[in-house]
Amino acid sequence: MNTYLPPRYLFRRSELLRQLRSGTRFLELGAADLTLSRELLARFDSGVAIELTADALEAWERLPAADKARLDVKVADAMVEVVEGEFDAVIFCEVLEHIDDDAGWLQMINQRLRPGGQLVASVPSRMKYWTHHDEMVGHLRRYERASLIQLIEEAGFHNVSVTSYGFPWVNLLRLPRLLLAHRQASAVVNLDQVDRTMESNHRQIPEALRNSPLRFVTRPALFEPLAQISRPFNRFDLSDGYLVTADRR
Repeated sequence: MNTYLPPRYLFRRSELLRQLRSGTRFLELGAADLTLSRELLARFDSGVAIELTADALEAWERLPAADKARLDVKVADAMVEVVEGEFDAVIFCEVLEHIDDDAGWLQMINQRLRPGGQLVASVPSRMKYWTHHDEMVGHLRRYERASLIQLIEEAGFHNVSVTSYGFPWVNLLRLPRLLLAHRQASAVVNLDQVDRTMESNHRQIPEALRNSPLRFVTRPALFEPLAQISRPFNRFDLSDGYLVTADRR
């Protein structure tokens, strides 16, 4: 059954899968409902997905048996707990901005990659785009290109590439996102930063939107042409989101 996929996710997904290298084993942090995890299984033999909430386990139960056998799901605080072993790639989307010690956390991620392994991550960009929505979903910061590259390099990575993805489409989506945040503000006003983080992914999508006809429109194949139109703008700081790739030295 089709489920609603946020347009911003679809633009990010397109660029992420384009820049991701295939390998044997991946680690995804902040895997939410495993939507991306399932696509990663097409590029890797196996993987580990970590999520703060038990929603990930419920999603894992709904997977086909073949996918279950190749994907290990753990409910844990990905901010402080990472599984042992080495991975060909570590992937996380919209996680780093929630972490107080982002520099120390990146160093820990570096140690989970095999030499030459790939980091692929997305973060919200440009503090000039900071709004109440960032506070509502538990963001501690937005990132600037130069300081983000420095942060990642100091954590032990090189070949750092920063893509300002999805322009102009993700910028056009800012207003609907802010309106949705305004409607949901009363539900999170008394939550602390950690709880806001837990509610900030797929749980933000209203049930009415999940079940609306839009779920048949927000499909990867329909958004891919728009993503391709946006690619000439990737090197400019025009979008409010960055996709970062880097390699462990």
